[in-house]
Amino acid sequence: MYFNRKKGAIFSPEDSKLLPFYNLLEKYQKSLDGSAIYEEMVEIYEGLETDLKEETANAQKVKLA
Repeated sequence: MYFNRKKGAIFSPEDSKLLPFYNLLEKYQKSLDGSAIYEEMVEIYEGLETDLKEETANAQKVKLA
């Protein structure tokens, strides 16, 4: 799943921990898109998504070792 905003698409998270944050972004996209606070929220969301992916990858490497 994804939704579009002025600066591109926001994709649903791979980790369900971020689903409430994604739903918040989607809910307020029409009214807040383009604002500084919304852009910061998107950056935080995307950063957390990246961090969780790296954490998962590192945890799998540790299990293999």
